[in-house]
Amino acid sequence: MPIADLNSLMVSSTATEHEIRVNEEDEETVMRVWVKELSFMQMQEAVKTFVNITAAGTVDIDLAAYWKFMFAEAIEKTEPRLTIPQMLSLKPFVATQITALLPQPTDLMAFPLAGGLNE
Repeated sequence: MPIADLNSLMVSSTATEHEIRVNEEDEETVMRVWVKELSFMQMQEAVKTFVNITAAGTVDIDLAAYWKFMFAEAIEKTEPRLTIPQMLSLKPFVATQITALLPQPTDLMAFPLAGGLNE
């Protein structure tokens, strides 16, 4: 049966709101983060930002470049409003919670590339 609603095939245009703690000592001090769903092509672009395969066949992985890409592409907004440079300067306690909301590098390496490796 053909799909009647083509929008069901597309990524959502609505970001999902999340609330995270910003202080280990205080559970009530929070910030809000809106995360966008990424398209297949955006996920492929993310892989290009952090994986480098050299001519010798070695694989170099740059996780800092990956998270910079994800903060810029997958986070629609924050409250309080943070710029990308500010997000890149967050304390580990806060940044770890934000990165947990985003696609993980291992997900991108396993899923998009798996089909091609099996063919």
